[in-house]
Amino acid sequence: MNSKDILIFDISSEYGHFRKYNTTTSPLTYSIPTRTAIAGVLGAILGMEREIADGVYPEGATPVQEYFGKANCEIAVQILHPVKKENVAINLINTAGAREHFYNLTKAGRTQIEFELLKEPRFRVFLAIKDQDTLNKLAERIRLKKHYFSPYLGLAQFTATVDFVEVTMAEPVQSNGSEFVEFITAVNLSKVIGEPPVEFDYSAMYSANNMPMEMNRVREVQEYSEILIEKNGQPVKARVKEYYRINNHGNILFL
Repeated sequence: MNSKDILIFDISSEYGHFRKYNTTTSPLTYSIPTRTAIAGVLGAILGMEREIADGVYPEGATPVQEYFGKANCEIAVQILHPVKKENVAINLINTAGAREHFYNLTKAGRTQIEFELLKEPRFRVFLAIKDQDTLNKLAERIRLKKHYFSPYLGLAQFTATVDFVEVTMAEPVQSNGSEFVEFITAVNLSKVIGEPPVEFDYSAMYSANNMPMEMNRVREVQEYSEILIEKNGQPVKARVKEYYRINNHGNILFL
């Protein structure tokens, strides 16, 4: 493990929705943005080429999910505002009617679906990228608020505010796993060790969800991981072999 340059920024909105993969007619949301959703935000800020058809990209373009895949960058997420959820009915196009009126969506009509939304979500993102030039470009665009496309939290109507915090250094820490370490970020349970691997505070509110980590260019999930959070943004104590420490912030664990 080596020291890493880390770009730190905050992202927030009035509402957010990161759809759980195993919900259908009444979409539920994860409590934090998925790694794949954050990759989409980064791509929007940089103005990376979008699909011209499902799974089809302009010649020479690298899909966002590949460019910001785990081989090229690392992402950690901290909860800054307690997780609150509420159900809101959202009007959608009636796709059953749309099949009969493909060229006239007005006749297709609307249908109302209840979505579970995050209310007033605010997160801090810690980002390390192998390509230093990309990190510098992202830092500059976020600092100046010169986003190529408007970033949003899960659904296009939830436009996000992205605030630059700093670019700093993260120092690696090796551990034998004998002691619990406090992490300010969400914990990927595939990285914990020991028995017990996590020390729970029974006055806290924990949640663990199976979340997508990697997607290919046709949006097929290649990897899932169980992610543990404390809903009020309190630190999570876990045993791990290695992690990073950032001065004036704390210990982070990449997803």
